[in-house]
Amino acid sequence: MDMTIQKYVDDLFHGYEETPELKDFKEEITSNLQARISDLEQKGMKTEDAFTKAVAELGDITTIADEISRQKRNELISKMYIQQDNKVGVKHAIGYTIAGTVFLFGIITALLAYFSTNSIFNGISALLPFVVLSGAAFVFLGLTQETAHNYPMSWVRALIYALATASILLGMTISASHYFLGGSRWVEILGVLIPFAIPALAVLAFLLLTEKKRLKPWVMQERQVIMEGYAKSYSDPELAAKRGLLSGALWVTTFGLFGFIWLLTALKYALFIFLLAVIAEMLIEYWMHTKAEKKQNI
Repeated sequence: MDMTIQKYVDDLFHGYEETPELKDFKEEITSNLQARISDLEQKGMKTEDAFTKAVAELGDITTIADEISRQKRNELISKMYIQQDNKVGVKHAIGYTIAGTVFLFGIITALLAYFSTNSIFNGISALLPFVVLSGAAFVFLGLTQETAHNYPMSWVRALIYALATASILLGMTISASHYFLGGSRWVEILGVLIPFAIPALAVLAFLLLTEKKRLKPWVMQERQVIMEGYAKSYSDPELAAKRGLLSGALWVTTFGLFGFIWLLTALKYALFIFLLAVIAEMLIEYWMHTKAEKKQNI
């Protein structure tokens, strides 16, 4: 019977967060059930009937478990909010210092090479190894460091990110030096960049598509609240339809005005219309949420 009681209690709280408080609560319930069943058996009741009666007398104890689990979860989230500022570890601090020093040394070396020869090509060529090494180091250190929002990435995966970044930086600096060397056509410059950039971008795309979430629980909780707010705003089909029509009309008008202004004036003036469109889009979104809140409060 003890195994039956234990299984019943475990099944009753299946799926709940196994906090120390809940564990103590389960042990208390198990003990009370055992005592109550023994008492009923001594009064002549069969074991199965005693078990059924004792369970019925417990009432809705899952409500208490809900409160225990919720309280623990809120305490955990509150603690994470308080401890959001993660200090940089000694290893990462040393790494950031070295990477920053390398980059600064590269800038100084590049400036010296440029002013001594009056050649941008020489300046970029002098900068190349320093910017590649420091850039890759910053990426690796940033991904392997625990932050207020994310847990650290595994060093192997972060190293692949760093190598891909180094490849792109190497291609960019080499192609830039070819450009300032003079006499090189755009086809030749792109021909230098592509072998470095395309494979690296393919690796980065694969890494991003297979990336696992490293967000901390409080961030997940915050995003869930935001998503629930958006879901409520867009739950009204009429409002959602109006939102879509306004946004569609806005961007059709934007592209039309962009082409018209470009033909009449210049591209730099036409691009300004997109800034106005983004502002208008934000105003439409604000209107959408305002209307949704008013409907919910009615």
